[in-house]
Amino acid sequence: MRTRLLPLLAAAILLAACTPKAAPRLKTVIFPGDYPDPTILRDGNDFYMTHSSFTYFPALLIWHSTDLVHWEPVARAVQDGDYSIFAPDLCKVDGKYYIYYPTSRGENYVVTADRPEGPWSAPVKLDVGGIDPGHVVAEDGQRYLYTNNGFVTPLAPDGLSAAGKPRKVYDGWAFPQDWETEGMWLESPKLLRHGDWFYLVSAEGGTAGPPTSHMVVVARSKSALGPWENSPHNPLVHTYSADEAWWSKGHGTLIDDADGNWYIVYHAYRNGFHTLGRSTIVESVEWTADGWPVLAEQDGAKWERDGLQDDYSYLRDTSNPLLWSAWQPGFAGGTLRMMTAVDASYEVTASFRVPENGTAGLFLFYNEAAKIGLGGGEPEYALRIRNERNVASTWKKLPGGEWEKVEDGIDVSGLHHNNYQGFFALRPAYLLGGGAELVSFEYKPL
Repeated sequence: MRTRLLPLLAAAILLAACTPKAAPRLKTVIFPGDYPDPTILRDGNDFYMTHSSFTYFPALLIWHSTDLVHWEPVARAVQDGDYSIFAPDLCKVDGKYYIYYPTSRGENYVVTADRPEGPWSAPVKLDVGGIDPGHVVAEDGQRYLYTNNGFVTPLAPDGLSAAGKPRKVYDGWAFPQDWETEGMWLESPKLLRHGDWFYLVSAEGGTAGPPTSHMVVVARSKSALGPWENSPHNPLVHTYSADEAWWSKGHGTLIDDADGNWYIVYHAYRNGFHTLGRSTIVESVEWTADGWPVLAEQDGAKWERDGLQDDYSYLRDTSNPLLWSAWQPGFAGGTLRMMTAVDASYEVTASFRVPENGTAGLFLFYNEAAKIGLGGGEPEYALRIRNERNVASTWKKLPGGEWEKVEDGIDVSGLHHNNYQGFFALRPAYLLGGGAELVSFEYKPL
């Protein structure tokens, strides 16, 4: 008996060794803070991602990962501009990388590179209107660019110009009329080919507003141009109640790994923290027997630790110049450089040398109308702002002195898009003007 079992045991061991190991299910926040409108590309075993950058320049920070969980910044694709950039689409066609993006001027641009780390080309303006571009290569090899409200425009073979006029091919998914949203707002078309189908993943409901506003919906077609059939499982992602850990979940992209595991990457506001902006989240996805994507875990508000990881060091490295950008409109006659806050409670400290007629300051900055901050009139000083769950205090220290509190109990909870528009976030920032120097800067979670 033992002799007959040995070949069976050996075969079982060999089968186990050769069977691809499924990745663990993911339901985690990979970019807490202001990382909205994620667009993600898998290139072999590597993942690349970028986000909306609005009026922060250099723009379109590109991230790299091999596991969808831990990330490193590798490049900024657009160095300068006099517009706001939002809702890009990152793709690869015939060995070249493309980022299509809309601007606040109602135009769409594209930049290209031979590798995600750059260098990236100068922006090329497309004769394409609308927002939230989504690129797709059709079944006949023709390239198209989808935009909001279900429109699609053919592109030239090199992807750098329009090759025809836009036409409407998709009306969206009719969500229940009693859902509390901002409106239809059919946006964020992201397209992929899986099996015999093209899948169109869109956002609806508005990207801010009430906690239940946003959502991700799915449609499919045998052709890249439709007709589109809506999923019976819509919405794929949605916040159903203000009691959930993450609000206004939406703007998703379906992505697989090299082993055939599927995920959706999307953005959302942390419950009670519109000030932090929209975070990037990844969740595992499964496919139904009849070919529709659904979340692997259908549990609404049940998030362990709200989906937050233990380590976000890749987002808190203030010594990395790629994590800094400037407020392009300028502020107070100087340069306002900004980072992204990661935590609900944090402290930022900066020290300065300031020549006569120079200026320096430390801020929590949403825009010119929504900010707190302080400066000083001495040649040298240090400043500190502590933000504890949207209640801030400011501090100052002169050389050889002790920290002195300047102001306490500052409510910053209302400094966000629903009150001031713009889709920005409340960001730690320092101001330099007139030859002032930043001596040191520290960000630490509390």
